[in-house]
Amino acid sequence: MTEKVLVKKVEDYTQAGKFVREAFETFGFEEEDEVIIKPNFLKYNDPLMGCITHPSVVSSAVEAARDSGLKPLIAEGGFGKDSADKCFSSFNLGDGVDSVNLNREEFVKIDVGGKALKEVKVAKSALKALNKPFVSLPKFKVHHLTGVTLGIKNNMGFLKKPAVYMHLNIHQKLVDLLGVFNPSLVIIDGVVGGDLSESRTKPIPHGVMVASNNVVAADAVAAELMGFMPEKIEHIRLAAEVFGVDLSKIETNVDLKRLKRNYSLSLFSRVLGKIGI
Repeated sequence: MTEKVLVKKVEDYTQAGKFVREAFETFGFEEEDEVIIKPNFLKYNDPLMGCITHPSVVSSAVEAARDSGLKPLIAEGGFGKDSADKCFSSFNLGDGVDSVNLNREEFVKIDVGGKALKEVKVAKSALKALNKPFVSLPKFKVHHLTGVTLGIKNNMGFLKKPAVYMHLNIHQKLVDLLGVFNPSLVIIDGVVGGDLSESRTKPIPHGVMVASNNVVAADAVAAELMGFMPEKIEHIRLAAEVFGVDLSKIETNVDLKRLKRNYSLSLFSRVLGKIGI
């Protein structure tokens, strides 16, 4: 089966809303109920530094969800206990939209039943995305353990912190986690990407956004746009095998070569990755 991925040149965040609306219209959303919107708010940070999902992308997704008859709930934890709260209170994420800091919630143990990940503790609100449709809004960023942090990696925000147990065999564990948290729509913010590190990012004015109803296909395309070979990113390769995505048959609407950049990890990040911290 050929998976479709929407790719557009988006020069700045004033144009992001148009892309988000097109993504909702292209891939649709059948559920007429509350839907989790999961951004990447790793920490409270200047949105133009390439570290977190830009607020305009989140607010546009909130608006598009409402227009689709859905009640949006923004859910995120971040690295620190208060990271999400600072983002919720500081950024305009949509008029009157409900939000929840997953790090401050009660945690519930769920069965994953994967090859490497058997069970995890997740925030109670994350159960609203468990085996249910949700919207994932990750960021174009590198990561010292996984090479890239895109849609598949964004699921780690549902987990109880610290989640260092994920580090050993992380690629397989991410694929296992995708078996229970699989977004119905993923919209990846690459207007300004994050280079060198996942937390101390060097901003790259990339000017691109990616969307799909298949997170594996979306991540593969985004990784290629970042200058990586998707089949060399282990969790993308494994996920493609498990979820039946042929990486050579992903359909896009543009010539990806025109929009490629070359992201890379800093020496420090590469060292951390080698020792698995």
